[in-house]
Amino acid sequence: MNWKIEREHCIKKKWEWSLNLIDRCQREMRELEAENKKLKEQLKASRLYTACNF
Repeated sequence: MNWKIEREHCIKKKWEWSLNLIDRCQREMRELEAENKKLKEQLKASRLYTACNF
């Protein structure tokens, strides 16, 4: 999603509630991306550990 374009549209329409929603969505996306990265790293470490034990 292009947050910049959506934000500009909401500013033009003076939709404050939408701007707040966009902020929350962006924050949630950053959190989910960080968690996804962490879980991928944990999985990679787990696979490496398992491979070394054979």
